[in-house]
Amino acid sequence: MSLTPSSIGAVAEKFGVTVHTLRYYEKIGLLAPISKNSAGRRVYSSSDIERLHFIKRAQRMHFSLKEISALLEVERNSSRQKPQAQKLVAEKLGEIEDSLQDLIILKEDLSNMLNACLSSGEGEDCPIIEGIGKGPTKDAPR
Repeated sequence: MSLTPSSIGAVAEKFGVTVHTLRYYEKIGLLAPISKNSAGRRVYSSSDIERLHFIKRAQRMHFSLKEISALLEVERNSSRQKPQAQKLVAEKLGEIEDSLQDLIILKEDLSNMLNACLSSGEGEDCPIIEGIGKGPTKDAPR
């Protein structure tokens, strides 16, 4: 990834976001105010691009923009850095572990419905539709 100064369009394309997203990140403080050239166009420096890389990587780790903002605040406040970062990551890890359990249950449900459908007769009702309609919701007991 090139870290040379870039225009907003080039940066948006590089990170797979819209220019509106980049402006929004600046507006909410995820990015520091971006320098502008003599024509008034934003010019992203290597540090801006590194910050965007951090934001996108954190998003791939399922951190929300609010959580990313908290991580960036940890970076700015070095005295709290390790404990606060550990807390944020531990919370995210717990959320992901919960999501994995939900996905395991979902996989089992879908597999059972597909197997029931494959083994059902031609004239029978669709076990998939019945399974979705009658199955538990996330908050319902299993």
